[in-house]
Amino acid sequence: MRTAVKAMFVAGACLVAAAFSAQAAQTIRLAHTAATSHAHHAAALQFAKNVEARTKGELKVEVYPSGELGDQPALAEQVTMSALDMAVVSLGNMAMYDKRLNAMTAPFLFESYDEAHKVIDNFVMPWMNKGLAAHDCVGLSMFDYGFRQTTTQDVVVNSAEDLKGVKIRVPPATGLLAAFDAIGANTQSIAYSELYTSLKQGVVVGEENPVFTILADSLFETQNQLAMTNHYFDCQVLLINKTLYEGLSAEQQKVLKEEAVNAQNLTRKMISEGESAVVEELKKKGMNVTYPDRASFVNKMAPAYEKVAQLAGQEAMDEVLNAVKAGQ
Repeated sequence: MRTAVKAMFVAGACLVAAAFSAQAAQTIRLAHTAATSHAHHAAALQFAKNVEARTKGELKVEVYPSGELGDQPALAEQVTMSALDMAVVSLGNMAMYDKRLNAMTAPFLFESYDEAHKVIDNFVMPWMNKGLAAHDCVGLSMFDYGFRQTTTQDVVVNSAEDLKGVKIRVPPATGLLAAFDAIGANTQSIAYSELYTSLKQGVVVGEENPVFTILADSLFETQNQLAMTNHYFDCQVLLINKTLYEGLSAEQQKVLKEEAVNAQNLTRKMISEGESAVVEELKKKGMNVTYPDRASFVNKMAPAYEKVAQLAGQEAMDEVLNAVKAGQ
């Protein structure tokens, strides 16, 4: 009889523990806009898997890829308003909350991945979070998106002069627009969701993106020229709602931060080490690849830097340039 009662007690305790565990589990929604074939999605899935495993199910991360919950400006707004827990958002889009971040959209800041990573880790992360703290969000790590390149249809690009007057779609990031305006391109503002169709219909002749995006989103089907301009190093912050983050236990915060950095490092490995392989794949898809004269672009960037400094503030622009110069 005692054995039966004991068994019933143990079983009951297990049920209560299971119910408590289920009740204690917290779901974190993480959204991004990259395709499921992109490095960002692989990083988000790794983050979700490792966070759940290391917290023993206390935290569960649901990943929403491909813009399912909105474009990047919408995702950023949702995180700052506590309507979404986490998102991957470009610094250009975060500049609407802290104008200083416009400085990070300046063209030709970095010449290599290693240089960019050092400055991001040692300078950009703390500098960025200081400004974002007032908007109830914090960056846990920075995902590589890659150096942005230029594609066109039937326009071979060997120098900046070759893009003069060319109708090209450029995203609204301050530095990107200013850079292509500075070389005399005919810049067009078109939503990314409409880009493929616009290229196919000839509304614009060119666009610019990292090679991973060009491949993942099949832009090579509408463009036969790839110019490795390396005009902008694109990185995107893994953002979390600050109130949510500070409401977690110290151990949970530690796990999220460590796994955010691990996810960041996966994007760095996949993007920097995989770029040459993607370029070769794009060649197989029929793209002609050129390596334009960098100086022909850089020598025309003075107006772009002036424009960026106006929006970011000269102090912020100087801080970024000094950090790059110091190789921090």
